[in-house]
Amino acid sequence: MVAPSIDPSFAKDGRMTMTATPAQSDVPAAGTPDLGRLLASIVGGDGVITDADSLAFYGRDVYAAGAPLRAVIRPATRDALALALKTLGAAGVAVVPRGGGMSYSSGYLPNLPGAVMVDTGRLDRIIEINVEDMYVVAEAGVTWAALDAALAPHGLRTPFWGPFSGSRATVGGTLSQNAVTYGSGTFGTAVDSLLGMEVALADGRLIRTGSWGHAGAQAFFRHYGPDLTGVFGGDAGALGVKTAAALRLMRRRPIVTGLSFGFQDFQGLLGGMAAVAREGVVSEGFGLDPFLQKQRLGMGDLKSDLKMLMAVGRAGRGPLGALWQMAKIAMAGRGFLKDVNYSAHYTIDAADKDEERSMVRRVRAAAAPFGREIENSMPTVVRAYPFPPLNHILGPKGERWVPVHGILPFSRVPEFRRGLEALYARHAPAMERHKVLAAAMFSTITTTGFLYEIAIYWEEERTPFHDRMLEPEAAASLGRYPANPEGTRLVETLKADIVALYHRHGAAHLQVGRLYPLSQDRDSAANDLLRAVKRWADPDGVINPGALGL
Repeated sequence: MVAPSIDPSFAKDGRMTMTATPAQSDVPAAGTPDLGRLLASIVGGDGVITDADSLAFYGRDVYAAGAPLRAVIRPATRDALALALKTLGAAGVAVVPRGGGMSYSSGYLPNLPGAVMVDTGRLDRIIEINVEDMYVVAEAGVTWAALDAALAPHGLRTPFWGPFSGSRATVGGTLSQNAVTYGSGTFGTAVDSLLGMEVALADGRLIRTGSWGHAGAQAFFRHYGPDLTGVFGGDAGALGVKTAAALRLMRRRPIVTGLSFGFQDFQGLLGGMAAVAREGVVSEGFGLDPFLQKQRLGMGDLKSDLKMLMAVGRAGRGPLGALWQMAKIAMAGRGFLKDVNYSAHYTIDAADKDEERSMVRRVRAAAAPFGREIENSMPTVVRAYPFPPLNHILGPKGERWVPVHGILPFSRVPEFRRGLEALYARHAPAMERHKVLAAAMFSTITTTGFLYEIAIYWEEERTPFHDRMLEPEAAASLGRYPANPEGTRLVETLKADIVALYHRHGAAHLQVGRLYPLSQDRDSAANDLLRAVKRWADPDGVINPGALGL
């Protein structure tokens, strides 16, 4: 790959100034002042951002900061995005795509100074909801919350219908990172719901995949010859910038039921979650360790509790059902987890009462040998209020937070767990000294995958990213801490050691970004094929250089 070699700077008035680079086509070279004006003419004057505060915000993710950005562009149309890419690519300027900004693995953070970030948030149109042929086409900047709200009046949803962060996470960003949550217990990851994608390449060409790529055809089918859609899924934006996606639709089930179980130890939790996953009937299945349960018991206030109760009421099965659910949750309060070490929570979606009874019976029978059933407040609230504000990007007392995850087959989780406990024991004195805590959340993905997500908390100063993402009330109420470089260095060490441990146990990863070792120990022919696709899609290496290790 040819890395961009541009020395960026900004004039005092905020206008872009760039060092000369030989032009590669008929567009102005990076060194000419016309490039900034040309970008503004393509994406609009309000679509080019160069002020320092905004660049500092856009140049961070949940965990880290990237190299300094030259500018951020926010195209309002897919054609404008494609033309801007052609212009920047011809000028040799690196481009990094950003969706909703919820990455923690540096997926959209440039590794060299002088890149231009493409914020796709203004590409927020839902292009087509085809009720007869059961697909939806949405632009990349549509949030999952907005997509779900648009489909609800039709009684439809996508099989995977969003991550927890769906109030901000966008369709394009999620497909670039891949993700799990809503619907993943039955239908897998975000990419598994795809029928086709439209992607802008470095030279400005728009490529469409699946049946959507044929003239006159609709975006109704993914497989017609080799699956090109999958190539662009989970690519961290390294192969091109997502502009739109076609997703499969299904009918919403009118009955949603939550089930929860408590377990004495992790072995019981794993056994129960694996047994339930193999039944293939739960829409979502997630588990919590003791630390996260305590956090759940201690978080929130009266206002947020009332907001969640009202959401439960709106989601209830008629007035009486809604009142009964609200009363049960209010009576259980936050005490239903007090005598439980580990817990697992499930939701099932049923077409009618008979199907509901069958599904509930199968889940209970699978979980019963490993734990006991407890109050189902948590899955009920989660499904009634699926896309809450993102106030959990900090810890319960305002600590910094970063997750690290791996997806393992059920049979390899115990060995990984033993290795993780040994890792924690080695680092225990330093973790206690620097007040670094590690917790875990667990999810199942269809019948085959166990997602083991570690959440690391430590006292460190808050960044402008957090202040801008948090609700104002949450930002004001959570604690602040001074800079803690030694604690952060320990967190970096822990992350590296945990990622290496996952790798030794054969884990797969979502949100690969620049964190997870995709190419390490991988079949050499597979690596060669991926590099060849990168060279074809981006011969000068200007699209998100360094992502996926490319």
